[in-house]
Amino acid sequence: MEIKITCRESIKPSLPTPQEHKKHKLCLFDVYQLNTYFPLILFYHKGSSDILTQLKKSLSEALTIFYPLAGRKSSDDPFSINCNDEGAIYIESTIVNITIEEFLNPPKLELLNELLPCEPNKTHPNHEVLPQLVIQANTFKCGGIAVAMCNLHTLLDASSCITFLKTWFAISRGSAEEISFPNFSSAPSLFPPRVNTSGLMRSGVLNLGRDIEIETLCTTRRFLFDFKAMNELISKAALGNNGRMMNTNPTRYQAVSSFICKHMIMSCMKEEDKNRPVVVLHVVDMRRRMGEPFTQNSIGNLLWPAVMLCENVNKDTEISELVKVSKGGIGKVTKELLVRVQKDEGFWWSDECGKLMLEEVVNKDPVSFLFTSWCDMGFKELDFGLGKPLWLAQKGGNSETIPNTVVFMDTKDGMEAWISMRPQHIATLENDVDFLKFALLNPTGSILLK
Repeated sequence: MEIKITCRESIKPSLPTPQEHKKHKLCLFDVYQLNTYFPLILFYHKGSSDILTQLKKSLSEALTIFYPLAGRKSSDDPFSINCNDEGAIYIESTIVNITIEEFLNPPKLELLNELLPCEPNKTHPNHEVLPQLVIQANTFKCGGIAVAMCNLHTLLDASSCITFLKTWFAISRGSAEEISFPNFSSAPSLFPPRVNTSGLMRSGVLNLGRDIEIETLCTTRRFLFDFKAMNELISKAALGNNGRMMNTNPTRYQAVSSFICKHMIMSCMKEEDKNRPVVVLHVVDMRRRMGEPFTQNSIGNLLWPAVMLCENVNKDTEISELVKVSKGGIGKVTKELLVRVQKDEGFWWSDECGKLMLEEVVNKDPVSFLFTSWCDMGFKELDFGLGKPLWLAQKGGNSETIPNTVVFMDTKDGMEAWISMRPQHIATLENDVDFLKFALLNPTGSILLK
């Protein structure tokens, strides 16, 4: 695929940020995020000749509302962003030798990263000052468009990202009444960074302070779980092999994530690894758990890691058993817990917190698996003037990243799982016959249907 960069510039807010908003305080959960970009690519049919001009102008207007995204993390204060209107990095490119239909039939996963404006999920040193937002608008030779974004995790999680995109795209298509105005104050006011002489929290909590390489060469694959497969897995999640009820009303997320988790563990764990503990982490949106004063428009990394041990997983392990474990772990993330974290300044240094975060396994060389869901957030509805996207993508091919991660995304055909593992482990997974009974490897599906 031949890509020519035709434009690179900084898009600044259309109006200067007022003096009283020149410094944005981060919340506690922003501070411990890795200094890394998470990717998103949206594919659209051909638009008018001035569609990118419209997109660029509306980005400037959106940054006036989301002014911290035009700033940079403070070099002398790790707990704040300087809202200095430096702007978002915006790039335009032309793909001269391929149409969007050729790219998507089936999706060329190995070429996805070439559409992105920077390397996705690469962890940068904490002291490195980076743009909050980097965007690349790619035009295929047929006129189809792929809007690719890299969002710095310092301030944005998936929920914050969709709030920004809804605003930007509403402005682009002239629907000012649909703007989602952000709430920047609730997260840092309720969860300010708290530091004692030992730092932000106990070093064993969230693996802070571990002297290990967290990134390695990984391959990312896309698997589709269609509605038939999801319904069958939900049935398996509810009933054990003996037909006895194990879980009441398991969700599609619980069923599919537990199924994937079983097969990922089997793909990774060899005989020499049998004594290593297996830790599974599910990312939980605190907005939904805590409620007021948080809303879906509350900006920040309002994410809680529900951490659990999964022991003795093998080919005979029932999905219902793993669903029970995940329901138990996620169920511990309650409003009462989050209120306790908010009000108890000593919680992060307590033995209770260490136990909740499985601190005791940190020094036992655990194998970790991370699951997060972008479903039911509205990504597949995003319209900046060309209608809803044909398809959403993350990243593909090989890259240095954290292994054993899964991101779920909605599609017209069901739910996609974007799985990143070491090449030898993903090769085992994509040749697992029992896994492929439910998981479709990179199908075209209805991507090209309007």
